[in-house]
Amino acid sequence: MEDNIKEKYIVRSPEPVSLEGTENILNQMNNCVCRIYNNGKGTGFFIKIPYKGKLLSVLITNNHVIDINDIINNQIITLYLNNDKKVKSIKLDNNRLRYTNEIFDITIIEIFENKDKLNNEYLELDDNIINYFESKEIEDPNYLNNIYSNESIYIINYQEDKNVKVSYGQPPKLYNSEIQHYCSTKEGSSGSPILLINNQKLIGIHYGCSKNYGFNNGTLLIYSIIEFEKIKNNMLLIQKEIQNYIIADINIKENNQIIRIINSYEECNKENPFDKYEKEYENEKEIKDNCEIRINDKIIKFCYFYEFKDKGKYNIKYIFKNYIKNCNYMFNGCNELINIDLSNFNTQNVNNMCCMFRGCSSLTNIILSNLKTNNVTNMSCMFFGCSSLININLSNFNTNNVTNI
Repeated sequence: MEDNIKEKYIVRSPEPVSLEGTENILNQMNNCVCRIYNNGKGTGFFIKIPYKGKLLSVLITNNHVIDINDIINNQIITLYLNNDKKVKSIKLDNNRLRYTNEIFDITIIEIFENKDKLNNEYLELDDNIINYFESKEIEDPNYLNNIYSNESIYIINYQEDKNVKVSYGQPPKLYNSEIQHYCSTKEGSSGSPILLINNQKLIGIHYGCSKNYGFNNGTLLIYSIIEFEKIKNNMLLIQKEIQNYIIADINIKENNQIIRIINSYEECNKENPFDKYEKEYENEKEIKDNCEIRINDKIIKFCYFYEFKDKGKYNIKYIFKNYIKNCNYMFNGCNELINIDLSNFNTQNVNNMCCMFRGCSSLTNIILSNLKTNNVTNMSCMFFGCSSLININLSNFNTNNVTNI
């Protein structure tokens, strides 16, 4: 995303803070963490990850350190390990399992211990991640968010002077696969391992900083391992941006006008006093956690109401990081919306569209051509109060499961 500035391009302060027992940790990490030279500088680490019932030796770093072009062209990359003070090279050829994913900003490269002769050792994955792959009862890795959000963390990284460093942070915030953390970083930190302080075991990978909000970003590693297990032909690629978004046009008639740009259960509850609807319409957290809002291509901090300084027409893009289940009241009361295009909005998991456009009195056009409604059960009041709509095409709507319309 536009506000995620990669660490190779930015120098951050203050200096990384020491951790108790830092010297012992650094001695351990000398064999597990490496500096990568490849059209720039970054950090990588060695780990054994679950793969088709066994543990596979791999090197992990960011996608913006080793990317798709490096893999396609069988690039030779150079690695520096602090333990032997030597630069060594490996070739990203077709004999290795290779995986890169721009969404998670991660690249995974199989390591051949006899052939590569890197003199490396391996970090350990946290037991909770190992248990996920060993247990047949656990299906959703999101349960780890509650565990790791209470754990202090630290990262290991190489910086400008080639020396490996430690910095620590308080418990991170986790949103599905995304880790928001406060470990201090500098140039060269891209690809640093994120570890738990209490057991020195690995949970994620650092990839950059969020310039606008003052925290750093990382990926919870379990999500990448799940995707890696699906690998075919030595490489699996995922595009940078999930094509899951809504585009809308809005007409602002006054300067400094504050209007509602998206809705949720939080606002609806104030208008709807009926307690029996409370659980059915509760989608606030799902929308807030998964929706990024851009106005005229500028990312804004998520909000329900937004102040427009100047009158005129604006374009709003609502990008969803994951598929959501509830669209009820999503644009309820957004009176200034004039056009909405849902042709790239993935609603395959959605079961509730109640009051989705209720009260959008200025709305003249809605594009619904690709909208999937197979699993929707509630469409009540979906277009109630859309008094400016001239026509609407519902020919592709599947209402087989709808019980309330």
